[in-house]
Amino acid sequence: MGFGAIFQGPWRGRKPRADLTGYYRTEKYRFARERMEWQLARIFLLYRLLHIFQMAGTAPDMINRLRPGAGIAILVVAAAETSWLFLRILRGRRYGGTLTASVELGTGVVMLLLASWGAPPAHRPEALAPLVFWTTDQISGAALSRDPKLLGVGTVAISGTYLAVVAGGGPGELTQSPTLIAVTGFLVLAVLIERGAAFLRRTAADLADFSRHVAEERAYLQLAYELYNHWGNTLLKVTGHDCARAGEFAELRELLVSDYGQLRAFFATGRPSDRAALLRILHREIVEIRDRRLIVEPVISEDFREYSETVPEAVQNAFGDALRAVLTNVSEHARIDHAYVRADIEEGTVRVSVTDQGRGFPEKPALRTLAHLERRLRDLDGRLTWRSRPEEDTRVTIEFPTGSTTAEEGK
Repeated sequence: MGFGAIFQGPWRGRKPRADLTGYYRTEKYRFARERMEWQLARIFLLYRLLHIFQMAGTAPDMINRLRPGAGIAILVVAAAETSWLFLRILRGRRYGGTLTASVELGTGVVMLLLASWGAPPAHRPEALAPLVFWTTDQISGAALSRDPKLLGVGTVAISGTYLAVVAGGGPGELTQSPTLIAVTGFLVLAVLIERGAAFLRRTAADLADFSRHVAEERAYLQLAYELYNHWGNTLLKVTGHDCARAGEFAELRELLVSDYGQLRAFFATGRPSDRAALLRILHREIVEIRDRRLIVEPVISEDFREYSETVPEAVQNAFGDALRAVLTNVSEHARIDHAYVRADIEEGTVRVSVTDQGRGFPEKPALRTLAHLERRLRDLDGRLTWRSRPEEDTRVTIEFPTGSTTAEEGK
């Protein structure tokens, strides 16, 4: 779903590109559930590898306890089933559905039947110990198939077959602790794995829905920024145009065409403008700080409002980060809900000051953030100063020359 689909614009139906940023940056959360399936499958494969090593270590003892033909047949069935399962999971990047679970559970029953043919009458639970681990793993995998009926039928079939094989050595074997532990483990593990996997899938889906909602909110906010940055500034110039000045209408027409092209690129790609006007950056930070329950009253001079030069990325980031850090400090430490921002351009210097009537802080505050931002602004020939005393009003001023907006561009 792209911007054209959201806003029902003329670009509706255009297929979004795979490398979009902005709104499409969070589009990856749409596939959170599929990634969760892949994570569950990977965990299952690790457990299967562990059981393969266990089977390899106990295979000689199992072959000695069983008839040679039965032991070899069990190993061949296990190897064939494991190879097929690994290829299927790695190719589909998930455990699979009914088919995978059916093969797993059916193979478990077949291996137990082979063991019943080759196991000696006495001490059958000990002879079947390697298969208990293997069939437990098969039930765990089937619990990921999202087919509870098949899981229930398969678990009952494996448990019943195991009890029948053990009973072949005598009814007394059914009351032995290895038999009881194996059967209860089959049943309990099937329920726990199935319920746990269902919970993780629901959680992944809820996170994906929440992320899409946040992405849509950010898309609307980004659209407002872009409209204000382009059409808003242009309309201000239209209202203040001078009909007597030669070339005024041609200049306005050129601005409108440029704004239309940039907005069209924004709708098509989701990428905001790389460069922004100072007024847009100021309004963006004021709007975002409202989420922290701080009301900011701006006092913007006409010179600052009409400054049309766009700001390079380095200046934009330094100015935006500094203003954001100052407003965040007010909202978190000043214990007030109002602040004042005065923005002006005097003699080629951009000056933005934030004033609050909060608690204040010492003349040399232990705020590493302000010191870091001061260094960044100094690299742009700017500075960050503050005047504050405890229990008095606080004023932090951000300054940098307008020449840095073009000097940085020429680098």
